[in-house]
Amino acid sequence: MSEPLLKNIIDDAESDPPIFKTWKRLYAAVLFNLALLVVLFYFFGKAFQ
Repeated sequence: MSEPLLKNIIDDAESDPPIFKTWKRLYAAVLFNLALLVVLFYFFGKAFQ
């Protein structure tokens, strides 16, 4: 790989996420979404047992 291409890849990896302002907030949103889905599927499973 050439140096400018490698530098662009590294800069892109260290940039802010497009949706939230920080990666920490993005990861928190993903975990919250996962927890919400687990709870919803639990109640869905209980309702149709």
